[in-house]
Amino acid sequence: MLSQEEIYKQYRDKVFGYVKNHVNSIEDAEDITSDIFVKIYSKLDTYDESKAALSTWIYSMTSNTVIDFYRTNHIHSEIPEDLTDDRSTIEDEILTNESLDELADALSTLPQELLDIIVLRYYKGLTLQEIAKKMNLSYGVTKLRHREALGKLRDLL
Repeated sequence: MLSQEEIYKQYRDKVFGYVKNHVNSIEDAEDITSDIFVKIYSKLDTYDESKAALSTWIYSMTSNTVIDFYRTNHIHSEIPEDLTDDRSTIEDEILTNESLDELADALSTLPQELLDIIVLRYYKGLTLQEIAKKMNLSYGVTKLRHREALGKLRDLL
């Protein structure tokens, strides 16, 4: 079993990156990341390596803490879908089932606005909220167009 210091060194950047990708402010991301490591250390004696890898256990705690952040701050309408959906996502299906050439061909058929959303989301790593601001669209419209783009890609692939 790794020490608390080793766990922190090994997982801090990954946890922070995940949290930062799901909340709007760096300050919130830093606070949440700190909370996550406090939880990890306080529950480390309950971790059972026969049930899950340490990384899986930490990821689960990270995801749950981000969901708790949204709930306690009453941001229900903005909880990212990937936090609340345990099923395989469309993105995972596309990336695992299709070749990059087929994906490139499918992307070239998308209208420019949908292509821009996909590029900003997956190539630039922006959140849907950041994309909405960048493209001068509402969050709701951006979320719908993101789904539309993924649906078209799925149909094409």
